Amino acid sequence: MKLPEGKSRLDLVKSGLTGGLPKRGRFIVSIDRLLEDPDNERKTFSNMDDMIESVRRHGIIEPITVTPDGEHYRILTGHRRFRAAKAVGLPEIEVLVREPDDSINRRFKSLISNIQRENIGAVELAETLRALLDSGAVTTQRELARQVGKSEQWMSGMLRVLELPARVQEELRTTSAIGYEMAQRIAQVSDTKLQDELVIAAKAGESTRSIRHRIDSHLAQQGGSQSKRQRTALVIHLTHKQGTCIATVKARREPQAREAMLTALRHLEQQVRDDDSLR
Repeated sequence: MKLPEGKSRLDLVKSGLTGGLPKRGRFIVSIDRLLEDPDNERKTFSNMDDMIESVRRHGIIEPITVTPDGEHYRILTGHRRFRAAKAVGLPEIEVLVREPDDSINRRFKSLISNIQRENIGAVELAETLRALLDSGAVTTQRELARQVGKSEQWMSGMLRVLELPARVQEELRTTSAIGYEMAQRIAQVSDTKLQDELVIAAKAGESTRSIRHRIDSHLAQQGGSQSKRQRTALVIHLTHKQGTCIATVKARREPQAREAMLTALRHLEQQVRDDDSLR
């Protein structure tokens, strides 16, 4: 391990950082000392070419955040930078060492960091949120939303992403152009054909505004049709045809509907009997 710039070994002794791996501070360490976190939310590492080229030209500008783990350091944030450094062949890397957290706190901190930077895909984020709920780390969506600093509505929308068909989820994993808000909106759409079309459109470069308009139009149309069906379901509509004569009776669907309809029919029958023009 190299000493940080401006620090002597005496400085490390005074800081209590000798006799094992440093527990906190900023250091340059062998890249072989670093371990990826198996619980990291990011499972897909795509579009790495630009990152690798940047590291090749300029190195790691922002230190990777790590925590001690036995004789190694476990990465908290910076998995992409770490992979780029390995691809380039850097023997050493600058890290920012933080004291160990328990696994739940570590996962929450990593998750919040990724959410703030929108640094992982929507499906991976939704899977992590679901795993935290299933693990018992939190018991309700409301509590989980509070922990990550989001609204309960946002949380519900993210978890709905996991209800998308498997093929759509796989497309979202590999499409960086689709952010969290867009993924939530696509998950609101029940038409699987339209879901596919929206993902393809986003990958082809269609603007977020255009895609949002298509989704809103679909939802408005769907909502209108549903309202119409609901209004229709609230009305009883009976029709009887006799020759060229058609008799119709309508009533609201409520407990007194039968008697009201029968009363209306009796009055209508009496009107027909009393109408001299029909003789």
